[in-house]
Amino acid sequence: MLKRSGFYLITLIYIGVFYACSPKINQFEKLLDGVYAKPEVLTLHRDSVRVSIQGALPLAYLTKETKIHFFPEYQYGEGALRLGKLTPFDGEYVLNTVQVRLDETIVFPYLQGMEEGRLVIKAQVEREGKSYSVPEKTVAKGLNTVPLLARLGQITPDEPIPDLGIYMTADFSGINTTESREFAVPFVLGKDQPVSKSLPASLNTLIVRGEQGMAIRKVRVTGLVSPENQDLADPNLASKRSDAMKTILETFPNLKPIGIEQNYRRNDWFDFRLLLGEYQGITANEKEEYYNIILDRTDFESQLRKMRQLKTFNKVNRDIFPKLRAVKVSFILENIRFSDPEIAASVYRLLKEGKSLDDFTKEHLIYAGQKSPRLHEKEAIYLKLTEIFPSELSFNNLGVVFLNQAQRELDLSSKNVLISKAISMFRQANKIRITSVSMHNLGRALILRGDYFDAYVAISEASALERNETNEFLRMNEGVRGALDIINGDYKLATIRLNRAPENEINLFNKGLAYFLTEDLLSASVAFEESVQVNREFGYGFYGLAMVAAESGDKERLFENLRKAVERSEFLKGRALHDILFSSYQNDPEYLSIFK
Repeated sequence: MLKRSGFYLITLIYIGVFYACSPKINQFEKLLDGVYAKPEVLTLHRDSVRVSIQGALPLAYLTKETKIHFFPEYQYGEGALRLGKLTPFDGEYVLNTVQVRLDETIVFPYLQGMEEGRLVIKAQVEREGKSYSVPEKTVAKGLNTVPLLARLGQITPDEPIPDLGIYMTADFSGINTTESREFAVPFVLGKDQPVSKSLPASLNTLIVRGEQGMAIRKVRVTGLVSPENQDLADPNLASKRSDAMKTILETFPNLKPIGIEQNYRRNDWFDFRLLLGEYQGITANEKEEYYNIILDRTDFESQLRKMRQLKTFNKVNRDIFPKLRAVKVSFILENIRFSDPEIAASVYRLLKEGKSLDDFTKEHLIYAGQKSPRLHEKEAIYLKLTEIFPSELSFNNLGVVFLNQAQRELDLSSKNVLISKAISMFRQANKIRITSVSMHNLGRALILRGDYFDAYVAISEASALERNETNEFLRMNEGVRGALDIINGDYKLATIRLNRAPENEINLFNKGLAYFLTEDLLSASVAFEESVQVNREFGYGFYGLAMVAAESGDKERLFENLRKAVERSEFLKGRALHDILFSSYQNDPEYLSIFK
């Protein structure tokens, strides 16, 4: 019994000595009672969070040789971001009559997942060579990330992937889709018989083989006579030659369905004037003498007599008149490649097979690029265009292809490679010629990369290149610029830009967001309502109305609009569950029923 009592006594003495020598961890438990954060709900501004640690330290703890250190940190998820060290009291300045006032500003970067975190203050007291830990205090819960709702082409899992960027296009509506080909078939002097039994080689080739990408739509034969006596002897010779040529052409099966139009000219200088203009055998002044005769409005025979008196007549008679013993055969060809819906596929197929594109013009490839429905086809065509017809259009459009491929890429490494390719193409386009379109696209690529500062510079430059304030491109570009203003924290400026933007559901939502962030709830509500009216399937407008209702304390309107928002968007449903704006309602059964 005595042994047992002795053991208990020794144990009690050991425990007493231990507590006497150990730091009294609870003696500073009220140290942080007067410390708080302002604002209590942290708010994202630009890409960081700014908060002030304010309050006072109790006078009782402020003794000489005592040092008090604060270690603020933001705890979220399974980790924490340490925010440095503050020393509000270092023991050297002791004022025994007042408390130490605190007003320290902390700025830390926003990281994904911080929305549900909390800002805590950990403290440590140093006194007489010993260190005492103080129970941590939570001074702020949650992070308001409303600016991140700005729509800039982001992808959310349950919504269609938005296309990014603007292709430069060529207007083919007024393009000359028809071309003419003309041939002269020589005839025997004074007769309606061709000089040769076979047609000229080039004419025969066109009829038999055609031209790739062209279709014969019209054929016309025009019989001619020369101002030579043998040809002039038969007044019907031009008509007979036209008939003879038509008969020959009708032997070709592919021309029969088309039909052959006929015409003839006699006692007419039209064809002679064309040949004289190209003739190099006499001077311009000498040619003028013939033109003056033709224009003197006398009859054909009188004009011919005057020409015979000119000193150059013999040369003209020898070199030009024989060419008028002929029939002109004219073809109208249609460029079927611009009306062929398969042109894009055929160009891509040739590229894929490594075959020549010699028969395609620059316009054909541009047309094919515009009509191609798939990104990989556009990539192949525009890549070829940059090689053989480099221009701001080809580089810009290839960049837009890379941009949209990046938008659809899940692998982060591959996505960044595609974004870099897109940026390179837009810069190459700007080296050739700086355009508002390529500057806008450069900004879009930088947004996708998360480089908002440089993106804003590029988007602003795109606006500066447009002079017309009502230009549709400028208005569209200002919508993107306004969304960037929200991200950059310039909310009032964002409202100005977005008031100029096209009134679609995205711009109207962003405008409402900008007004909400300037605390103009009435204007925000109007803009959100307009967004809903434009597109009732766009859940963001309803979400904006729910945010306004939460700030106004309108519980019924909050639940009504939030329900509509989460029905339309899984992304908004996930956000609403933890959005700090709705924290006052998140234990309400009616609120919870929205998510069932």
